[in-house]
Amino acid sequence: MEYHLKCIDPADFPTVYPRLERDFPRTELKRLPHMQQLLDEGLEVGWTLMADGRDVGYAFVLQSPALPFVLLDYLAMEERGHGAGSVCLALLKNEYPQGILAEVEDVLPELDADTNALRRRRWQFYRRAGFVPVPFENVIFTERYLVHLWTPAPVEQPRLAAARTLDAYYALQLPEERYRANVFITEPEDA
Repeated sequence: MEYHLKCIDPADFPTVYPRLERDFPRTELKRLPHMQQLLDEGLEVGWTLMADGRDVGYAFVLQSPALPFVLLDYLAMEERGHGAGSVCLALLKNEYPQGILAEVEDVLPELDADTNALRRRRWQFYRRAGFVPVPFENVIFTERYLVHLWTPAPVEQPRLAAARTLDAYYALQLPEERYRANVFITEPEDA
């Protein structure tokens, strides 16, 4: 199968948004007007994964030339378990050789076993793709994440760089009042 990424034109985004509504919980999904604004400004970039001419998945990435890494905002495939997600990550690495951050919900003792098992599978997915955990305290809109980082070469103080980059992306995309009320990232002490 031949895969490639196709950039989503911001003008076409309203036709793509229903897929995000289908694939992500409402609590994790940006509203259409907000996401459209980020795409129009170039802070967010959408990609469709094409396989032999068919649309098999998508990814959205937050990017800023002022920051060392991009942030994988959304990633979903039409069918899971067939390798398309891994291919998509590999192609995104080619597009963003500076490095990619990925947020994955943390495993928590108060959650049921099935939810924690799903979160562990997501961790494993990113680790198989060459991402490494860069743990630091963070809570974004009440959800705790274990952040993973992929870079082509070692990074000095990766946890600190990841924490600062993640914080900056939330500050860039949210109004200040909303950012201060909902984003709690603590820089690692050992940095």
